[in-house]
Amino acid sequence: MTDFTFAIVNWNTRDLLARCLRSIERESAGFTVQVLVADNGSSDGSADMVARDFPGVTLVRHARNLGFAGGHEALFGKSDGRYHVLVNSDIELLPGCLTALDRRMREDEGIGVLGPQLLEPGGAIQPGCRRFPTLTSQWFESLGLGRLFPHSPRFNGYRMGDFDHRSARDVDQVMGSFFLIRRELLAEIGILDTRFFMYYEEVDYCLRVRRAGYRVFFEPDARVRHLGGGTSSMVRVATIRRKMRSMHDYFQKHRGPGVYLPLVAICATDGASHCAAALLTGRQPLQTMRAYWLGLWDVVTRRPSLYGEAGAEADA
Repeated sequence: MTDFTFAIVNWNTRDLLARCLRSIERESAGFTVQVLVADNGSSDGSADMVARDFPGVTLVRHARNLGFAGGHEALFGKSDGRYHVLVNSDIELLPGCLTALDRRMREDEGIGVLGPQLLEPGGAIQPGCRRFPTLTSQWFESLGLGRLFPHSPRFNGYRMGDFDHRSARDVDQVMGSFFLIRRELLAEIGILDTRFFMYYEEVDYCLRVRRAGYRVFFEPDARVRHLGGGTSSMVRVATIRRKMRSMHDYFQKHRGPGVYLPLVAICATDGASHCAAALLTGRQPLQTMRAYWLGLWDVVTRRPSLYGEAGAEADA
């Protein structure tokens, strides 16, 4: 059995993808590695680059953008690794990463999902863990209280502002940018829920992991560099809409229809606070207002996460 299967879904991030693949090649010495790439209908030559420059990579070409979970769906069936690792194309593995991952997973069989320490391009630690969202925590988020009180366990508890991300520990969820899953877990609880186009699919999966009796773990000795926003930064309006719709779908799935009115209020407050900030700073106020209005309308009309994706990029 292969030690690690790295699964990457790409949409128009050719140069980042090439850097990510080179880092996997460079850091995989001493381990057997399988690399899978699903290209979501890129127009920048990403798929041709993979086929030409990385012949050992298994490439799946999708005709259109299937999103994160939808793009990964085909890759799960091709995986033969002891650990199946979801990797964003804007990730670069750093020295010793795989050794630390393998050591922790071998030492503790109760861990189902593991996340590494994420570093900014300049070397600063990027928070990579969060608590499960609640209506209260999302209300605080919408009011911007986490930004005002970044280290408060109450007002910024969702983003774990009270944790320095330097020590190993159990957590509720780790970021989907680098998301290691134990192979046995896939057979037990299945793959990502493809009803989520993008965002909250890893939150949903971590909740399912915890309910199945496994643990989610943060391992700071395994380090990766994360640029962040490789795809989402290109389609800002669509990104905001997707986040709001996915949050709605997550709460509907796990809390039921009673969350509808609180979520509408949270999304309205979130939009108002972001639009006010955009007007005050002059940072794309019209685009921001459009994005949050459309996102709020999606939640009010109960549009699912996959709604309208064929033209989502055009909305940007």
